[in-house]
Amino acid sequence: MNTANAASKPDASRSYDVAIIGAGLGGLITAAKLKQAGIDRIVVFERADDLGGVWRANRYPNVACDTPIDLYAISFFLGRNWSTNFAPGNEIWAYLNEFADHYDVRPSIEFRTEVASAIWDDDKALWAIETKDGRAYTSRFLVWAGGLLSRPVVPNVLGKDLFKGEMLHTTAWSDKISLEGKSVAVVGGGATAIQVTPYAAGHAKKAYVFVRTPSYVLPRPDLFFAVEDRESPEFAAGQNERREEWFRLFEKIAEARFPMNSELIAQQEGEWRKHFDKEIHDPSLREILTPNYRFGCKRPLFSNDYYPAMRRPNVEVIGSGVTALTESGIVDQDGKSYPVDAIIWATGFDTAHMLGGLEIAGRGGQTLEVFWRELPQAYYGTLVKGFPNLFLINGPNVSGASATDFIEGQVTLIVEAITSMAESGARTVEVSDEIYDAYNRDIQRRASDSVLVLGNCSSWYRAGGDGAVFTHWPGTIELFRAKIKGDARAGLAFDVNEKATEETS
Repeated sequence: MNTANAASKPDASRSYDVAIIGAGLGGLITAAKLKQAGIDRIVVFERADDLGGVWRANRYPNVACDTPIDLYAISFFLGRNWSTNFAPGNEIWAYLNEFADHYDVRPSIEFRTEVASAIWDDDKALWAIETKDGRAYTSRFLVWAGGLLSRPVVPNVLGKDLFKGEMLHTTAWSDKISLEGKSVAVVGGGATAIQVTPYAAGHAKKAYVFVRTPSYVLPRPDLFFAVEDRESPEFAAGQNERREEWFRLFEKIAEARFPMNSELIAQQEGEWRKHFDKEIHDPSLREILTPNYRFGCKRPLFSNDYYPAMRRPNVEVIGSGVTALTESGIVDQDGKSYPVDAIIWATGFDTAHMLGGLEIAGRGGQTLEVFWRELPQAYYGTLVKGFPNLFLINGPNVSGASATDFIEGQVTLIVEAITSMAESGARTVEVSDEIYDAYNRDIQRRASDSVLVLGNCSSWYRAGGDGAVFTHWPGTIELFRAKIKGDARAGLAFDVNEKATEETS
């Protein structure tokens, strides 16, 4: 707890029914659906100066959604201002701002406000919330929507403080940065790297691309939408048709992954191989860019620019990680040094420590960070035993093809739980130890038969890179939707007690 301000007291204006941490995609959908359900006494805490989450933070060149926007867009607010079906980041950011204004969420957001702690008060059945600047709040329900991709990772290599050139993670990109005439290193081979690498290759005098683990990169089926066509009835109909087509494709990929279906995976690997053989001919480059794991063990990626960028004469691809920096260069695992003026870290995010230092303490003072020390787990990614009236968005084991589908399912569960409590007079909602433990055993049983575990790769999907799967739902979105409507609701335990607090009455 932030002990320096522990004596601060909330005033009546800081008492809410629901407090949401994070104004990204998940937090905004939650707030909108709560307002639609007539729950208006909500507050959304956002540490940044604007909403949008990853789409506010990530402004590097070529940043775009790697899920087709027809599938990624919110189902009840599809949007029309898309220039292409793989929407660029600035369009998604504008879309989220439009969404927030349409559902009147913005007035509920407190910007530049970072939560330091949220402590459960069992006697009052309230969450006592304190911000880093010392303000105190209470809320009957707490929703954590901080996101998995909010804590960038920069490898802790030797000599990082020695480097004299420009160095930045892609989340810290600035328009003031120029690569013209410079030698640049791009470190990474995942979703961010395949977007920023073509830009670096096209602007730098020399680009060194460090790819320790290559990705399966498939051709991106781009569609471009003219401004005059976006308001037509045909455009809306086309959105729904494309949404259904992409949904079925990603469901097919999920069916190949959970449980692992070697025949279907081999078919997908064959499609990648056809594309790869057309794009990459140089033997040494083929060796570096050929994955040594099964398709689907890591996230498959889509790009029409990545492989051509790797073929450029000013690009040198190094099949190695980075071990050290010098004043003027970067050193690979073989000890070879490369002279560079700038380093771009396209090295992803710390998903294992998703709370980012936030103290959430449930019954008996147990903190969620300690409770999750061995393995983050939750009931349908949403509830954690011992933490009443706490809900998570994008919690453990609810990631997959489209984040939005999972978020909408979780929000449905959350809103129904809260409205049911209002009708019944219940003080708290949680999940029993028995149901919680049985659910998570089943999750790990199903995940253990998946390509995520059996596909011969280490990934951020798994604890420690090669432990239990804690990010992904081990099945299709359709299965998740069905479970949310049935088993998930049945597992909720409501405590009806006349001690309900007067603060929220």
